Amino acid sequence: MSHVIPVFANFLDVPPVQKWQQKSVQTPKIEEKKLPWLKDRTISAALSELDNISFSEKDLMYLKNMGVNPPFKNGAEVIDFIKKSNVRIRFAKTSSKHIHAQYDYEKNTIYINDLYKNSQDFPVILAIAEAILHEAGHAKDNDSDSSVQEELDFLGMNAVAHRAFLKKYGDIFSESDELIVKDGVIVYSELFFDPDPDKEKLVERMKKKYGYLPDGDYLHPPSKLAKKIKYTDFSQLTTAEN
Repeated sequence: MSHVIPVFANFLDVPPVQKWQQKSVQTPKIEEKKLPWLKDRTISAALSELDNISFSEKDLMYLKNMGVNPPFKNGAEVIDFIKKSNVRIRFAKTSSKHIHAQYDYEKNTIYINDLYKNSQDFPVILAIAEAILHEAGHAKDNDSDSSVQEELDFLGMNAVAHRAFLKKYGDIFSESDELIVKDGVIVYSELFFDPDPDKEKLVERMKKKYGYLPDGDYLHPPSKLAKKIKYTDFSQLTTAEN
């Protein structure tokens, strides 16, 4: 879920999406937050789910103690930001099937990988909601830069949102084979809430994906965790272990 720089509240009167495993979840209509540009039914359904999710205060405190600071405290804040900042959201091709979403600063647009265009699969719709949440964090920064701490802040936010969806809908993601689910939203929930106090698996994955970025920036001062990710030399660790 990276943005272009070195890289959903039913707003439409549409029928409910096809629910996974017969989940009878109604998609609410929130007319006062209608976005006139929004025509895509899958994105509309994802925004609906995002608008109606709240993050656990306990989970947010857990992240704070790790040095992780999410920019939004619930999904409704994200929807309000998207509306007020005129952020566009649409499907588009990405350079890799592993890039699930990205934010284009110049166009103020969140792009979702068009592999999932017109999806009626409920776990995918929830995963798209989480992808929008992440990229809205980049949009809120209003700059073209990123850092290890920035990614930590937004991926940590993804983790608590994912846990909120699990609490609301049960283990709805476990049988999905879609990459946006199994290699996207599931991963960081497990890594951030790994009982390992050193978070070694999280550090290793973040190092591989974002180690080229600075440890922090003026909007996201680096935490001890960000510095550990940036400066841990896994090649030396591997040599020592062998």
